[in-house]
Amino acid sequence: MTISKFRKTSGVACWAAVLLWLSCVAAFGETPLSPRPLAALVKEWNLVLERSDKGLAKAELTDERLAELRQDLVGLRMEIAAAVAQAAPEVQSVRDELSTLGTPPAEGAPPESPAVAARRKSINEQLANLDGGIKEGELISARAEHLLEDINVRQRQRFTERILTRGGSPLSPEVWRKAWPELQLDLELIRASFEQRLVTGQLAERGQSMARNLTLGLVAAFILVWPLRLWLLRRFGYVSVEQEPTHGQRLRVALFTGFIRTLMPTAATIAVYLAVKASGLLSEQNQLLADTVLSALVFLYFVTAFCHAAVAPFAPEWRLVRLDDAGARIIGRVIPPVATVFALDLIIDQLSDLLAASVQLTLVHKFISGLLISGLLLILLQPQVWRVAGEGCDDPARPWRRLRSLLRVLVLAIPLSAVMGYVALSRMLATQLVLTAGLYVAVVLVRRIGAEALEQALSRQSGSGLRVREAFNLSDDGVEILRFWLGEILGFFVILTGVLLLLVLWGAGGDDLAAWLNAAFFGFKVGSITISLADLVMAIFLFGGLVAVTRLLQHWLEHRIFPRTRLDSGIRHSVRSATGYVGFTLAATAAVSTMGIDLSNLAMIAGALSVGIGFGLQNIVNNFVSGLILLIERPIKVGDWVVIGEHQGYVKKISVRATEISTFDRASVFVPNSSLISGMVMNRTYADKVGRVVLTLALPLSTDAGKVRELVLSIAGSHPGVLRNPAPSLYHKGFADNLLNLELVAFIHDVDRVKGVTSDLWFEIAEQFRREEIAIPSPGKDVRVLLQDEQLDRLLAALASRGAARDSEGGGQGAEQADADQGEQFGGQQGGHLGGGGGAPQAAGTAQQRQQEDARGQ
Repeated sequence: MTISKFRKTSGVACWAAVLLWLSCVAAFGETPLSPRPLAALVKEWNLVLERSDKGLAKAELTDERLAELRQDLVGLRMEIAAAVAQAAPEVQSVRDELSTLGTPPAEGAPPESPAVAARRKSINEQLANLDGGIKEGELISARAEHLLEDINVRQRQRFTERILTRGGSPLSPEVWRKAWPELQLDLELIRASFEQRLVTGQLAERGQSMARNLTLGLVAAFILVWPLRLWLLRRFGYVSVEQEPTHGQRLRVALFTGFIRTLMPTAATIAVYLAVKASGLLSEQNQLLADTVLSALVFLYFVTAFCHAAVAPFAPEWRLVRLDDAGARIIGRVIPPVATVFALDLIIDQLSDLLAASVQLTLVHKFISGLLISGLLLILLQPQVWRVAGEGCDDPARPWRRLRSLLRVLVLAIPLSAVMGYVALSRMLATQLVLTAGLYVAVVLVRRIGAEALEQALSRQSGSGLRVREAFNLSDDGVEILRFWLGEILGFFVILTGVLLLLVLWGAGGDDLAAWLNAAFFGFKVGSITISLADLVMAIFLFGGLVAVTRLLQHWLEHRIFPRTRLDSGIRHSVRSATGYVGFTLAATAAVSTMGIDLSNLAMIAGALSVGIGFGLQNIVNNFVSGLILLIERPIKVGDWVVIGEHQGYVKKISVRATEISTFDRASVFVPNSSLISGMVMNRTYADKVGRVVLTLALPLSTDAGKVRELVLSIAGSHPGVLRNPAPSLYHKGFADNLLNLELVAFIHDVDRVKGVTSDLWFEIAEQFRREEIAIPSPGKDVRVLLQDEQLDRLLAALASRGAARDSEGGGQGAEQADADQGEQFGGQQGGHLGGGGGAPQAAGTAQQRQQEDARGQ
């Protein structure tokens, strides 16, 4: 199965999400400029602080009033922090202006001019006002923090009292005696209200309009949604595949299938809601109830559809999670009832608020819903549900078993706490457990969607992936590393968001989190240092963006500009490397400045550490400077054939520390740049690429030297790789070893073709010499046989018997056989002596020489 449109748009969607996030960060971090002076703001802050202080001094405060006061104080602290941050550059500017005037004249020195003195006084007053406003703001912020701590203490105490306050047990007969009549009364009120509408004719008057609107809405929803549903099913639904679908395919199918299953019932429900609302039958209270019913039904459709899409009870090959069939079917049967209980609970809560239900009726309602939720959750905690597909063990691994045991204890605490009278605690456990599980599933799903989007965006089959590979010159390994780190960064932000939502879910205030995020993201002080995550993130993105622009510029130079010039590869490499160094330096400088680090301080630190750097990093700095000299002076460049000591090859890359040389056997030799500057280097292609071919010929003395000279020069001159100017030359090197020694010297266009041209010339000379019957002598060899006395005697005896056999009549064959026998015996002994290396040492003296001379005579 292929989803071509998703693949085409996934890369654009990924970059759009990044840009959207950056724009949100920029919008959140932007503080409006205030035209009012800091002194006026301080007065307003004092008024807000005094009002909050008086409000907390009252004896009775509702939870809503505490939340309002808390919101006011949190907003006050954030406003103060923004104003102080905004005033900091102005303070620095005033101080710079004051430092420009210099120090005031000392006593006894000539006074400064009245204009300068007046300006100095004005600047000092301005600086005092700014410093005073900032300090007053910080003082107000500290007082507001103390009031916030007081509010936190009160809210925690109230929450603890509410959760741990024991009320009546829902199993108490007294509770049921009060709850049951009230329930009957509420149902009677609802029925009476409906009958009243019938009697007054209000329902009959608007019933026709509602029916017409309802019919039109359902027909319109069916016409619009049904074709879309069929098209989505055909394009993104379950299809037959030859191989097992990949995780990305299963994820896409699960998402689209869940959306498809949610689409039709949601459209029908919205059509009914709009028809009823357009009829005017809903009062203000009924409108709230209708909104709650609509939200609950949409929530129920969403959870049911995506649960079936993820676990796929009857399509195991498309199952998104690793569960066996039994576990998937149990989850598919249990999750929809859990969602139904939550939807009904939401509707009943809204109805209870409208009818002002009593404590006893609310207690019974919460107990029943908690009992149902705990029973359904216990079904989900069965061992067969947690069993991974393909594993035969009924019990999962130890970590999951411990987690399941902990969850079982928490689930059992829901009905037990309710029976004991802690209904609020029971309700909180039931709600928080289910919502935490839903949040975990959502975080995992978002991470997988992000990973799949990155996979598609960087794939070879997508246009964005090809553009990224070409722009940054990335190999498959480089793309894999990029995908890994981008996935980890995305996963970190998703998990961070999940943790923040979990804190809110379990009671952390949104205002607290907003204040924490504002302080962490837009600056908090550690001593005299201000740390701002916003500046850090912006510096990282700025550095990455400038480096990416540098890489794009290098790619553009290499593939667009350089091919249309006559620059050699060395100059191209130098320009490309210089562009990279300049771009990296600018990116690092911009990033450091964005983080608010004073470059003058870095210069002072660098000066203080220069001695240590000079000793500790001397070689690295030396190699770096040498690399710059190589790029500027260019004694060697990329593509040159160099000889360095016992190594020779082509210069492949000149980097910051070392130069890479590719030898002729495809090995890489890394030479420190300082060695290339201080040592001796032979560059065979420094001025040009003209090379020389030298061939040495050794011919018999009887060879016609003139004929050979004419033939060899003709062969060399006719080769297309040999230069005509200077022309090839043949030199007479003299006589040695009874041979005529000649030397051919020819110059070629490209030194890289030395071996090829040399081989061609040798082949052609051999062919022409064969045609002209010019002998090419083979090298002579002297073979010395060292014999012992016993071996020499046997050899002489064999030779004597051989001569006697030739003189005898009819003894030719016998002599040959004797020679063969003697040869085998002699050869066997001699071979064993030479091969094994054993035997007596070599005989010395005049006796052995005499025997050898006699053997030569025989």
